[in-house]
Amino acid sequence: MPYRHAHYFVLALLPAAVLAFWFQFFSNPLGAGPAIHLHSWSATLWLLLLAGQSWSIHHERFWLHRLFGRLSLALFPAFLAGFFVVIQSEAQTVIDGDPYRIVFAPGIGVLTLVAIVAIAILYFGGLKNRRTPQLHARYMLAIPFLFAESILGRIFNGLAPGLIVNSPEDVRNVYWAIHLSQALAILFALVLYFQKPKFGAPFLVLSLALVLQSIGLEVFDDIGWWRDLYLASADLPFAAPLGIGLIIGILIVWRGWMAGGAKRVLVG
Repeated sequence: MPYRHAHYFVLALLPAAVLAFWFQFFSNPLGAGPAIHLHSWSATLWLLLLAGQSWSIHHERFWLHRLFGRLSLALFPAFLAGFFVVIQSEAQTVIDGDPYRIVFAPGIGVLTLVAIVAIAILYFGGLKNRRTPQLHARYMLAIPFLFAESILGRIFNGLAPGLIVNSPEDVRNVYWAIHLSQALAILFALVLYFQKPKFGAPFLVLSLALVLQSIGLEVFDDIGWWRDLYLASADLPFAAPLGIGLIIGILIVWRGWMAGGAKRVLVG
């Protein structure tokens, strides 16, 4: 199994996420709405699960690795639904007149939709190739890279000179921070791809998704029909995006599990 120390990388994202989302969530979790809670806790559990999978397989705790794998089947629909409901939550902040979100939230909505598609493809690939360790590990470990813009971008906006956002006039720095975060993630993904191109397809999928996210962020902010559609999502009941996300997540789990039922193990 590749990446013997990958669990350290995954676990390092947790304190980084606390730093990134301190003011938005962790400093006052009781003040957050259900969408933010679902997204935050399901993503946290997903990172812990991935770290546990990586650690257990490399320490020959095969039963524990299988247990984490089974738990992922139950967690994934909620994890995916968290991204759907947060799109609606972000749209509501625009309706409420947030001076920052009014500018860039529709572009972030597209970015989140691309992340949903990429996560679905990667997890499906992980399930389908679960009998091929070299591919299975790469598909699963590619998923956390899609957290780059939300974690690194916020840290850059809070701490990096030239990218700090102090007022609505600095809102363009949000874009630059996201693009920088995506560029770093793409660079890292391509390095991992070229280490072993034979099994590198997950990192190519990831890199394409990251590129599309940056393009979508810039392009869709200026498209009127998308902004109207995005803002209209705020009028939907919470159950609508939640149900859509859960159903899609369940379908991906089922199709991915069935697709990986019989596959030859590749080594290398």
